[in-house]
Amino acid sequence: MAEKTLHLELENIGGIKRKEITLTGEPTFIQGPNAANKSSLLRGLLFALGSSTVPIRSGADEARAVLSSDETQIERIARRTDNGVETSGEAWIQDPDDVTLLERFAALLETNSLRSAVARNEDIEPLLKGPMNIESLEEERATKMRRKRELTTEIESVGDVDDKLEDRQRELETKRERLDELESKLEELYDEQDDTDSDDGLQELREKRADLRSDEAESEAQIEQLETAIDRLEDRKHEISAELEEAREAVEETDIESLKQKRKSVRSELDDVTKRLDVLQSVLTANREMLNSEFTGALGRDSGLMGEEVTCWTCGQSASIDELDETVEELTTLVKADKRRKREHEPKIDEISEQIEQVRRSETNIQELEAEEQDIEQKLASRRDSLDERQEQCQNVRERLTELDEEIADRNADQRSEQSELTGEIEETRVEIRTIRRDIERLEEASESLRETRADVERKRDEVAQLSEEITTLTDQIENLESELRAVFNETMDELLDALEFERIERVWLDGEFELVIAREVDGRTQSDSIEHLAESEREMIGLVLALAGFVTYDVDDVTPVLALDSLGAFDAERTRRLVDYFANKTDFLVATVHPESTVDTAFDTILFEPAVQN
Repeated sequence: MAEKTLHLELENIGGIKRKEITLTGEPTFIQGPNAANKSSLLRGLLFALGSSTVPIRSGADEARAVLSSDETQIERIARRTDNGVETSGEAWIQDPDDVTLLERFAALLETNSLRSAVARNEDIEPLLKGPMNIESLEEERATKMRRKRELTTEIESVGDVDDKLEDRQRELETKRERLDELESKLEELYDEQDDTDSDDGLQELREKRADLRSDEAESEAQIEQLETAIDRLEDRKHEISAELEEAREAVEETDIESLKQKRKSVRSELDDVTKRLDVLQSVLTANREMLNSEFTGALGRDSGLMGEEVTCWTCGQSASIDELDETVEELTTLVKADKRRKREHEPKIDEISEQIEQVRRSETNIQELEAEEQDIEQKLASRRDSLDERQEQCQNVRERLTELDEEIADRNADQRSEQSELTGEIEETRVEIRTIRRDIERLEEASESLRETRADVERKRDEVAQLSEEITTLTDQIENLESELRAVFNETMDELLDALEFERIERVWLDGEFELVIAREVDGRTQSDSIEHLAESEREMIGLVLALAGFVTYDVDDVTPVLALDSLGAFDAERTRRLVDYFANKTDFLVATVHPESTVDTAFDTILFEPAVQN
């Protein structure tokens, strides 16, 4: 298999006028004295990969970087303009989040933000946790919770669709059975009807009356439905008014800003308790080790006239076992008290948060109720207009029926009473048949609408179940993300420190507040220390190791093919080799700068840089 290579061409970057290098799969050292433009080469390489800035050579208008492999070639240009420096061309890495990972954990130059923060003893938590994007996860969870509440409200507003559909189906079956009976009866009546009745005019009038009576029945049914709908809308309007009054009172009676301030105060108190608890827990652990551990706790143990004594690892003074036991008991009591205070504060925060959320829900509810109230007003106006129209239609039908009844009565004067009765029964049967057919049609439409509603409810229930799972997953992810990140960081830092074998630094880890804690050897004793007490070279070393741990933790090798190391002054030749060995298999290409006096392993590729020529 052919070896992977990267070819880099630079023009007018930093102090470089023009330079070309080829990187192979082996680690590459850029060796040269100060001011030989080693860092400029790394900055040009990082600019090609996706870094947002690059130094343009003095006197030049633009800088250019070309990076190519067997499959890909990109070219980026930085150009000076009246508005500042503008860049063009597509970088190797284009996703903004991936560029952040590159600049924070793979572009490990002296100006790297994480290395600088450690060197200056600044807060490193946002730099380490930034790529986790917890705020985005919390926003996504809140969006899903709002959607779940909306769907649940919509499902509850529909009621039991299955029961409604079952009622419609039973009613429909009853109507169809009655229709069959009436159609059979009508055929029998027609058979009985006197075939000699040839009064076509009378028959036509009866047909019209049958149609009008069916129209009357339909109009009456529609009027009844409209009156019921109006009553239901008016009842709902009264309910909304009451709910609005209650919701507005809830919002007006609660000062949400005061609640937020109160929650902030309780959180601050909880943070203070948590920090104090971490310190007390550490001290308690250390004192217990003084009594029980032969490795990390006590420097020595002697038996004297006053009983058995140990030498304190923090101050070097002798103390009796009994005194240490008393100290441990006092610390244990303090730790228990702080844990109790912490348990008391956490429910308060949840309670205040729930009050704030309740007010926000009330505000949302007010908006929804006001919108529903406006919708009901529009519906009421529409229903009342329809009711007036149907009542007018029904009145017209009744007047026409009265006229037809008079005409038919006149024509029936000469008909036999038996024939009239039979004809009336036929007419009544036909009217009922037409009415039932319309009822069946209406019930079929209602059933189909209920089936669609049931399908929609099932879809919403499935979405609610899916949202519940996603909300649970997001909640677990948010809760576990920080602890998992801290654990992976600490494990990686342990591996790096074991590989580098620093004599005076035994361990470096992140505590619960994402602050660095160092265990180091001082005058033959192991003690906990903070960054601010370390020498500049030790801070430089820990900052670089922390950034490299981030490279492993966030799988940055999946984002960028290159890991760039600069300013390795805190590492001697042997530790540099071990560091390179450790990361040789964790990245496709590793590039590091070293001074000429550094001993470089001949197994690695070396590119020599000469000092820049002064014009």
